Amino acid sequence: MARKITLYGILTAFCIVLGYIESLFPLLFIAPGVKLGLSNAAVLLLIAFGDIKGALAVNTSRILLNGILFSGFSSLLFSLSGAMGSMLIMILLCKIKQISIIGCSIAGGAVHNILQGAVAVFIMGKAVFYYFPILIICGGASGAIIGISTLLLKKHIKSDFFKKIETKR
Repeated sequence: MARKITLYGILTAFCIVLGYIESLFPLLFIAPGVKLGLSNAAVLLLIAFGDIKGALAVNTSRILLNGILFSGFSSLLFSLSGAMGSMLIMILLCKIKQISIIGCSIAGGAVHNILQGAVAVFIMGKAVFYYFPILIICGGASGAIIGISTLLLKKHIKSDFFKKIETKR
């Protein structure tokens, strides 16, 4: 148990650092608010190894801590809606053998941005609907990058811990 908690703490810290680094380099030339979401690789990695509880713990912790440390309540609301919905989709899709980690991540990225867009519509009004195509495309592209990175990372992990928690798909 201590080993799991330690790993989750390290992954959460890693996610927070990645999130902070991403905030220093905004991709405004693509569209306002667009980020790669590199910290999602840690969550996807846990999902890929079958550690759903760990993915939920790391994802929730990183969002709450990022919200407290670097942003405000509205940003926390956007992050929670997108991250929890995308994680649920990735968990469900990763159980289907025919769908790769990359496919799960692409779907997760698109769903993340759709849900964040829905929150934006609720807060800012219907004009945000025009932004949805850009959000979906960026989410899918970001998901592909994260999925490929996670797939490569998973192939190179030699940790006994991950092998112990890996479950059959």
